[in-house]
Amino acid sequence: MHRRTFLTSLALASTAGCTTKTDSSAAPSRTEATPTPETSGPVQRSIGESYSRSNGATIVVASARFSGAARLDDGTTITPKQGNALILADVRSANTSESVVNLPSRDSLALITGGSQYRPLKPKGKPGGEPTLSFPLGGTLYETAEDVHPNVTALGWVFFEIPADSTDFRISLSDSQSSTLEAYWEGTVDPSSLPDVEITSLDVPEEHVNGDPIEFSVSVTNTGGSAGLFNQRFSVVRSTEPNASGGVLDTTVESGETVTIERTVPAKGVQDVTIAVPPAFEKTTHVVPTKAQFGSSHELPNGVKLRVSKPTVSDTVWVDENGSGFENHSIDRRSFAVFKITAWNPTDSTISEPDKDWFEVEGNGFVDSNSNRGFARGLREPVEMPYFRGSRELSPGETTNGVLYFDVPKNTSVDEIACRVKWPVTERANKVCEWKMGE
Repeated sequence: MHRRTFLTSLALASTAGCTTKTDSSAAPSRTEATPTPETSGPVQRSIGESYSRSNGATIVVASARFSGAARLDDGTTITPKQGNALILADVRSANTSESVVNLPSRDSLALITGGSQYRPLKPKGKPGGEPTLSFPLGGTLYETAEDVHPNVTALGWVFFEIPADSTDFRISLSDSQSSTLEAYWEGTVDPSSLPDVEITSLDVPEEHVNGDPIEFSVSVTNTGGSAGLFNQRFSVVRSTEPNASGGVLDTTVESGETVTIERTVPAKGVQDVTIAVPPAFEKTTHVVPTKAQFGSSHELPNGVKLRVSKPTVSDTVWVDENGSGFENHSIDRRSFAVFKITAWNPTDSTISEPDKDWFEVEGNGFVDSNSNRGFARGLREPVEMPYFRGSRELSPGETTNGVLYFDVPKNTSVDEIACRVKWPVTERANKVCEWKMGE
């Protein structure tokens, strides 16, 4: 017998496997079995009526339901193509003879509507699991049962994908050996009973301060006649990472309801982030740095506090190289922006201070992040102070300071200069603080 087939005693046929309730006429039994008539054509049955083969195998299509999608209990979603829907047929078969027989297989069934024939779908679910339907109803899936002993029943759901505008259908049973059409069940479905779930809005902030994840929400409304599944991928495109992956929006929406799905995505530094939900919704948020004013402090994610002074702009700097002055002239029509950097540890734990490579300076649209000034000890003019080296540990209450200087275009004013510190030091830094005048 097929291991994945759900088999039970005949007495349980009307209660096990599927959640659909049926009366005694819907579940096959010895008393209700109808002998195969001596006719040349197939036997016609209504939904809920049984048909019996000459070998004593009895089968009934107990019910059929129209659905926009289905889901297994392992999370696998069966979504029909655009313009299609699913018919979920509750199929039950039993051995009403005194011998061991094979029960009708899933592949011996077919659905005919609108002049076209449709074979059963074969949802597999995830490896290692026993596929079981969880939406829109519950129950096992109908599988082939061979070498079935007397008074044993197999039951479960069979899926068909058909056009969503279908109304009349016929589920037929064929002999797997001779391909002879044996019986068919006729039924109707109402297209207006299907769910109609659509996205009604995508809310994304126009501007987002970096550091925390970007929060966005998608609202979906179901104007159809039954509960529906919404399962849609969204994409995230960043100006520094154009092929970034997105995620999946997934929820159940009852008829007449609107559901709002909330999600977050990492900001990953200062850049534009575009969130798109096909087919027609797309919005961009501008991720901006945390703002600070020159001379004020900012707390880094590790707890260190950092202060950046108002810069001094100079055409030349005197570099202190082991006690002998060295004049470094501005080059390529550039000047120097000189900053005093102070870092201190206000916590009770030892933590790392900022590294000099975390800093970058922008002046008049020109960006310089080269803080590597060789092995010089510091500056003598316009500010006399050792270099800010960083990359060491600060004890509780300890303070360290130093000077850094960067290239800026000639004649750049202090008002046109911004100093940024990034954490961690990557192009997609999750935390950026920007010091400017008057912020």
